This record gives sequence, C-alpha cells and structure tokens, in this order.
Amino acid sequence: MLHGWMGMGVGSEAAAATAVIIAISASVHQPPHPIEFKADRPFLFFIRESRQNIVLFSGRFISPPTKS
Repeated sequence: MLHGWMGMGVGSEAAAATAVIIAISASVHQPPHPIEFKADRPFLFFIRESRQNIVLFSGRFISPPTKS
C-alpha cells in the first residue's frame, strides 16, 4: 500500500491519496527444485531480518536424533 500526502502550508488545504497496488502473475514459472540439506555434522544457524540485518534467533545443531 502506498500513501502520499501533500500540504501547501499553514491554513491551506491538504490532499492525500492512497493507492493499493496488486501484482498478479501468471503461473508460467516452474517452482524451484528442492535443495537437499544433510545435517550430518554440527552447525550453527541464524534467522535474521533482512532489511536491517538483525539476528532474531540463533541456534546450534549438535547431532541428529538416534533412531530407536
């Protein structure tokens, strides 16, 4: 959603406009191939917010669960 506002000074009229932009895409794109990920050794992982590059969550994987 985009919103614009324009004011001309004290005591003057102000105009505001709001527009909603909807993008419709045809389903001509093929879904991406799945990526195989093997968790066969310890690793760290992070979930981060991409705009400000802030780490929201971090964790570590030590070993896979054993089958009973």
